[in-house]
Amino acid sequence: MKPLTEQNYYELLGVSPQASFEEVQSAYDEAVSTYSNDSIPTYSLFTQEEREQILARLVDAYKILTNSQLRKEYNQVLMEKGELSPQETRFSSLEKAAVPKGKLKEVSVESLIQEERSENLDQSCDSTLDLFNEYTSVTGKNIKMVRLAREMTLEEVYRKTNIPKQALEDIEEEHFEKLPALVYLKGFLKAYADALTVNQAQMVDGYVKRFLEWKTTGQK
Repeated sequence: MKPLTEQNYYELLGVSPQASFEEVQSAYDEAVSTYSNDSIPTYSLFTQEEREQILARLVDAYKILTNSQLRKEYNQVLMEKGELSPQETRFSSLEKAAVPKGKLKEVSVESLIQEERSENLDQSCDSTLDLFNEYTSVTGKNIKMVRLAREMTLEEVYRKTNIPKQALEDIEEEHFEKLPALVYLKGFLKAYADALTVNQAQMVDGYVKRFLEWKTTGQK
């Protein structure tokens, strides 16, 4: 399979050269969801820079394949490169068709990235972790309750964070003696908080306080 950066726009969206405007839009929406920041299947496969490059190509693909004239010119380029045959690029019915009002939309990679950043900001302020406010520290049991409320398994958290499942379980079960050095533990907790979409500082500070209390007294 070709790398995403080498696929033509039809391959990138997974549609045929005869695809209707509506089919292109549906494929575009699905692709954006697949490569968005919170997509579990692709979370660990791409860096943020790579993800933004893919989103930029998806935007270009959408704009060209939903514009009759641009699509015709693009097909000509593909035929000259030998990637498409004249038979594959026949879509005369689409050339004459009017773009359905209210269905196709204006898109840009800047708006996609801004939308993701806004969502992440909203999530970081999620009120779910406010339940920790009633405690003087954040316990492993509290964290587990939030994870279960999110309907997430340890396997899903592992896939999103790359934190070993045993370490995640040790955090939740408060097996403090098995946890890594504090600097690494803080990194784990930050990533775990992001995966749960809860306030990072609150979770890290609360749990670390409990961990240090155990380290000082030798007990939970």
